[in-house]
Amino acid sequence: MTLTYAIGDVHGRRDLLAALLCAIEADIGNRNAHIVFLGDIIDRGPESRQCLELVIKTLQDHPGSRLILGNHEEFLLAFLDAGEDREAAAQRWLPNGGTETLHSYGFADTGDIDSIARQLASNFPHHIAALRNANWMVETDAHFFVHGGIDPHLSLSDQDPGTTRWIRDKFLKFPGALPKTIVHGHTMTDASLPELHGNRIAMDTGAVYSGHLTCCVFDGGAPLRFLATDDHGATIEVGEIRPLDCR
Repeated sequence: MTLTYAIGDVHGRRDLLAALLCAIEADIGNRNAHIVFLGDIIDRGPESRQCLELVIKTLQDHPGSRLILGNHEEFLLAFLDAGEDREAAAQRWLPNGGTETLHSYGFADTGDIDSIARQLASNFPHHIAALRNANWMVETDAHFFVHGGIDPHLSLSDQDPGTTRWIRDKFLKFPGALPKTIVHGHTMTDASLPELHGNRIAMDTGAVYSGHLTCCVFDGGAPLRFLATDDHGATIEVGEIRPLDCR
């Protein structure tokens, strides 16, 4: 497996993402590496636009890297594509962090929503293209990367992409073996630490609230490593952390 860094939910925390990406670059050294973003780059935090810029640059700088579409990116695309149902789409998205995302793009959420949708699409086409071109999963020999999880009763080839963005309890509470280890975000871990389970690795450490944005380092047969930010306000430190072993 190529050296791979899987980054959990960012949710508009550009400061944390920038610090983590700098640490990843130092960790990579002169090797080739892929970076997998597990989705939910946007919403809730104050700098969603800036986060997407960083993601797009990273995808360009590290060929083979991937962005997985999260349910919050799905909210945004649904808003853009809604047509006559845009008011309903806005009511689903804006209270769930969409308001902060619009502010990061320079829009007030009190404006005409059709005009906002048109301007967002026309002013930031590279952002929208990145979301439309995002993957719903990334698969390696031993791991299956998705945003939220999988339906444990279906084969990997039969998974519904929408389900993998939204699923929670049916996946999280499944105790049995799965075809591959699932690497996912979407559901915040209780201790704001990554969690190792028998069939999955949980990577949403609640960055927007905890200040802990985490990545898992996959390096062939080497033991897994985890890098995470620690937000002290004036400074953001990045270091190796131990996951919570729930196996």
